Amino acid sequence: MNREGLRAALLEAGAAAVGFATAGPVSEDEDLRLRGWLASEHHAGMAWMERHADLRRNLDNVLPGTKTVISLAFPYAPERERPSDLPYLSRYAYGTDYHEAIRSLLTVVLEQTNISSSCRICIDSAPVSERFWAIRAGIGYRGDNGALIVPGIGPEVFLAEILTTIEFEPDSPSNAECLHCGACRRACPTGALQPDSTIDCRRCISYLTIEHSGPWTDPDAIAAMHTVAGRNSLLGCDRCVTACPLRNDTSSPYTWNPPLPAMLALTPSDIPAQQSEFKRRFAHTALLRPGLQNLLRNIANLDLRSK
Repeated sequence: MNREGLRAALLEAGAAAVGFATAGPVSEDEDLRLRGWLASEHHAGMAWMERHADLRRNLDNVLPGTKTVISLAFPYAPERERPSDLPYLSRYAYGTDYHEAIRSLLTVVLEQTNISSSCRICIDSAPVSERFWAIRAGIGYRGDNGALIVPGIGPEVFLAEILTTIEFEPDSPSNAECLHCGACRRACPTGALQPDSTIDCRRCISYLTIEHSGPWTDPDAIAAMHTVAGRNSLLGCDRCVTACPLRNDTSSPYTWNPPLPAMLALTPSDIPAQQSEFKRRFAHTALLRPGLQNLLRNIANLDLRSK
């Protein structure tokens, strides 16, 4: 399978952008960015980020003998929105769990092209510096909101990587830059966005409603979740992404993973109190990520008086 044949197959499967980069250690700047973020404790309760910091330096720690990183972007701007009178649910969560959906698509392509034995698929599942490799592969550039901006699509994309021991000719890295217009920072309701385009997760509603486990005890977290935006979030916050003027939600809307009617209409009363029923009803969705107890915590924080 040649490079362009593989790229075409991946685009046909649903990716909006596919780029190739020669594998190797991450740059010193990228490593220092991560370590500075960790030293500031902006990773909050994500202790694995600190444990895996050294592993991120070199892809051989993920797949020995990696020669090429294939970086992919999958758009997730939905064709339909949830009604505005419902508690907020992050747009990325409208469809089937993206980890499962993307892995299934990529697995089929790699099997059809007979290179699956030489590859490892990574979708938030391994210590890989996704944005660094996406930029190196030329599919986008870092925005001030911390997301990757893909030309013609914007920042509403999932990133995935295929690490392979096959050597492919690399694409040219992206040298484009964010507009630095400040729209994302103005849209952030809690001041979580930092000057260096990283996020202080202790104040990020997305982190606090999805990744954080247990009650919010940090003063910054409590303050964030008591904002109007925090009191309206069932799961997540997209404001820094949807505020981006480079966002184009009409170019490639969710064709690979359409919204589920149940997620578009989801209300707090649809979340069962029993673990077994919760897992049955919301299998293969993003709601399993925070888990039932954390969702019930989010619901208890909602201000439903205006709903």
